[in-house]
Amino acid sequence: MTDSSEKNGCGCVSVGMGITANCNLDCKHCYSRPLRGQSLSRDQIMKVVNNPNVASINFGTGESILHPDFNAVIDVCHANGIKLSLTSNGYSIMKLADEQLLKFNDLDISLDFTDVVKQNSFRNGESRSFVDRAIEKCRRLGVEFSITTAVMNVNYREIPLLMRKAAEENCNLRVNIFKPVPRAGIYEFQLNYEEFWAAVRLLFESGNLISCSEPIVNAILNIPPIVPRSPCGRNSLRIHPNGEVMPCVYWTESDIHVDELAGSFDAVFENAVFKKTGVIPAFCRTCEKVDVCGGGCASRRFLNNRLDQPDDYCPIFHEKALPQIKVTFCEEKKDLVHSSYLCTMIFEGK
Repeated sequence: MTDSSEKNGCGCVSVGMGITANCNLDCKHCYSRPLRGQSLSRDQIMKVVNNPNVASINFGTGESILHPDFNAVIDVCHANGIKLSLTSNGYSIMKLADEQLLKFNDLDISLDFTDVVKQNSFRNGESRSFVDRAIEKCRRLGVEFSITTAVMNVNYREIPLLMRKAAEENCNLRVNIFKPVPRAGIYEFQLNYEEFWAAVRLLFESGNLISCSEPIVNAILNIPPIVPRSPCGRNSLRIHPNGEVMPCVYWTESDIHVDELAGSFDAVFENAVFKKTGVIPAFCRTCEKVDVCGGGCASRRFLNNRLDQPDDYCPIFHEKALPQIKVTFCEEKKDLVHSSYLCTMIFEGK
């Protein structure tokens, strides 16, 4: 695929696009449930994918194949040289034709538990069947893919098993730290301080790091960041199925609509809502790690109503000893869409 930086000479913005909130499952931790039944129009989608400033797009939120124009959208993106990824519970990957999947830079398949019963129960459907069939298809086609996990207080101890599964399937393990979702009324799966650092320890003990854009982890473990501070809202944006444009998929405040997007997106990144992602708490401003951390994940702080306070998981703020966790890096350099456009960590199994 054409390198995204060469597209029309100026593509530089990463976009996360939820073209639909419709889904074939009803997962307990779903942040987009309140948007069910809503989808972007074809014209709205095409306005974005034909913008020469778009370098990459990840399709997610709902199952994108449930949008009637998804195949046409893929074709236009591919023709425009946009680097593509897709986050799916497996269903969209199963349903897309082989030649369409080969147009993606990489794919993400959601798996939260290695145990079939737990996985199906948590996602209220035959989730594991979709996962297994999607993995089989990716391996057959030779498409780069990751198992993607939302790390929660109910599954963080599963990390070694998930890492082993990724190693067995010869794929990556990408993890997002679960964030509270007020709009969906979901709080109960959030990690507390001890659970967060226990999860981070398990990740680095069982895997080699491909990339990390979780600012608090980069700062505390002295990992050179791909993008300093929180990446969201700086050169990336999210478009929800109802047309709201936000700095992060978990953000819940917007005063920009997809119909207003045009040109360079400069007005978006200068918007007051987007500027909030760059707020550095007063406590952090004199910290030696501020240039890497910037106060930690802005969305996590915003959702917990503490944007003006350091990241909940900051040991310096809590006056705790810094976690001593050994970091080993993956020898192979991988060009993955998710590496630098949201707070996430990507590993290969040891």
